[in-house]
Amino acid sequence: METVNFIEKFIIYIEDRLREEIDFSSALNELGVEPKSFITIFTSLVGMTPYEYQQKRRMTEIAYELYEGHRRLLDIAKYYGYRDADEFKELYKARMGISPYETEKYIRSLDLLERITFEVVPVDKPEYPSRTVHIDSFRIVGFTRYFSLNDYTRDKKIEMLKSLERNGLIDELLGFNSGRVKGIILHERIVKDEMELMIGVSSSDAAPFDETYTESGDFTVFEGTGKAGTLMEDIYRYIFRRWRFKVKRDLNCNFSIEVIKSPYDINYSDSKIQVWQAFE
Repeated sequence: METVNFIEKFIIYIEDRLREEIDFSSALNELGVEPKSFITIFTSLVGMTPYEYQQKRRMTEIAYELYEGHRRLLDIAKYYGYRDADEFKELYKARMGISPYETEKYIRSLDLLERITFEVVPVDKPEYPSRTVHIDSFRIVGFTRYFSLNDYTRDKKIEMLKSLERNGLIDELLGFNSGRVKGIILHERIVKDEMELMIGVSSSDAAPFDETYTESGDFTVFEGTGKAGTLMEDIYRYIFRRWRFKVKRDLNCNFSIEVIKSPYDINYSDSKIQVWQAFE
């Protein structure tokens, strides 16, 4: 247990220095630990050397920053100690398999690493309650828009929701919600190099709207209560930073489904939201 505790502390040491170049042998000597034996134990428990852990965690945090889009690529590169933007782009592509500019498109398929911890978390107290079910294909009717993959962000989805709400179209859609899934459905998928976004309802009625059909398959349905835009991001962050590491099946990220159950005001702080994560 003492060894595990020290490894936990050393992981914190690395996390505090993700932006630095660490001389691990010197650092361990200063901590009074024989480097070779410790690195062997660390690698056995963590699955990689301290250096590999630091590099993978650094690239993971960079990927999240690129995905969130709050800072320019050059600023991110400088923040993490890369002086040359071209060198950074080459290194990022070598380690992540894509260019920095493709991160938003492929974030869900990247091999990212959340901080490793050895804390025991009770399995009966998940951050978001979930259940795994098989769901047959069903029909959605609603409004469809197409976006360039280079320009698309999740903000576009919230903007479209707000526009439909302002124009009274959410209430109109709910009048056709005769299908088995109750609520406003947000359905994203890539079609011919564009992002197709449909906002609609499950319906078996003839309706003056666009229509599409979902894929059949196994889904884990996550539930939460909060403001729609923020909560959906939080649930996806939980899925891809934590939950997916515990799942022994591949995730299907070719499309996404979210459901706003009630109320339908996206600015309301206590809306009931579902995120449906599909499996391959």
